[in-house]
Amino acid sequence: MEMNKCKFCQEELAENVNFCPNCGKPVEEQETAEAVAENLQQEEAALTEETAEAEETAEAVQEQPAEKKATPGKIAIAVAAVVVLLGVLIALIGAGMSANKEQPSAETQAAETEAVMETVEATVPQDGNPENETCKGTYTVSDEEALADKDVVVATIGDAQLTNGQLQVYYWSMVNSYLSSEYGYYMMMYGMLDYTQPLDTQVCYEDQSLTWQQYFLKEGLEYWQLMHSLSGEAKEAGITMSQEDQAYLDNLPVSLEETAASYSMTLDELMLHNIGPGAGVQEFIDFQTLYAEGKDYYQQKLLDLKPTQEQLEAFFALHEEDYAASGITKDSKYVDVRHILVKVEGEEWDACQTKAQEILDTWLAGEKTEESFAQLANSTSEDPGSNTNGGLYEDVYVGQMVEPFETWCFDETRAYGDYGLVQTSYGYHVMFYVGSDPMWVSYAENDWITEQTNVMMEDMSAKYPMDVAYENIKLGYINLGG
Repeated sequence: MEMNKCKFCQEELAENVNFCPNCGKPVEEQETAEAVAENLQQEEAALTEETAEAEETAEAVQEQPAEKKATPGKIAIAVAAVVVLLGVLIALIGAGMSANKEQPSAETQAAETEAVMETVEATVPQDGNPENETCKGTYTVSDEEALADKDVVVATIGDAQLTNGQLQVYYWSMVNSYLSSEYGYYMMMYGMLDYTQPLDTQVCYEDQSLTWQQYFLKEGLEYWQLMHSLSGEAKEAGITMSQEDQAYLDNLPVSLEETAASYSMTLDELMLHNIGPGAGVQEFIDFQTLYAEGKDYYQQKLLDLKPTQEQLEAFFALHEEDYAASGITKDSKYVDVRHILVKVEGEEWDACQTKAQEILDTWLAGEKTEESFAQLANSTSEDPGSNTNGGLYEDVYVGQMVEPFETWCFDETRAYGDYGLVQTSYGYHVMFYVGSDPMWVSYAENDWITEQTNVMMEDMSAKYPMDVAYENIKLGYINLGG
């Protein structure tokens, strides 16, 4: 069977599935998730540059585009909440599952759970609320206990209640979202989180007063609080769920059945494998429903967050030293450029230059427009990284490209429509200059919006205070490394 790939994590996808088997993102909404993840993981630029290799001919133009550099002062970002809300419906399929390997049965996984729990002891620190007399080193229980207490209330917001079974979905969604992100990969790659070992036996790198289990539990509880807050605010504002979201929810049981069947699993096995014992289809639907109730309100609030030029100037000035430390000044800029690559064969530089000049002459003999250049790039360029989008590279920054290419792009005299030939070690490039934008504006705008979003979410959470009964929390176990 021909396999497609997830745009978020590159996992292979079976035909007609609704969810990715690795990162859990709904297939139709992954592009949004991908864009959000890129914005939130800017500080991993160095890692991306070290580990990612571009295609050979693309390297003629780029030294693999890295993520944007670190933003000022590590401005607080509610990573899990923003990723999930903008990355849309965080789904169930966990990080340990693969479409290419046989999945364990419910009985097998239960046996594995018991084996691990008998041999691994939970570590200190004790609990996310150390002053609470009920604090404990682990919240993991047997499958039987998790199932027996699935309807026990563990948190309340006013009259709203969160049960153990519902908490399972929030908890494992946080875990899976984290592990499938680039930042999570960074944590695992450098030994800061070992997903093959129980999370209650590892001190959290993010907060060393917690274990990873306690960290994700805290995130899961706060995410429920945020989703409930958004739902409440949406209802207060008179914003109802869209027909599209209602149709999605109505079809969700069927979609889950189809997803399970596509990986040769029963629905119960799918639930057990990915959101653990004690949670099932209804708990997952409850999770998705609460999200859908507040999603449109949240997205509308984001659209309303548009800083004025004066606010951007003030924000950048406040964080100017931090930006400068990341190499961003008022003079820094992005450029957009189109190019056509003619690769050199062996030492045939003269022939390569002649071919490039012929392509340029063909363009000059025609309409000499950006559109005609793009069409020529699609039909003649040997750069697979850009010969399907008119040879376009956007948001190019200093240090990203090979030197001769970059020198041409960042010439201070460069203006729209400029063209020419540039020689690099890979061949000749026919160039067309599109334009430039000040780099600081996009950074300041993104960071300003992030800061305002955090303030908005904090204010909403304060309006909807949450009480947690830690002594009632019982989490089922999922073997992420299985």
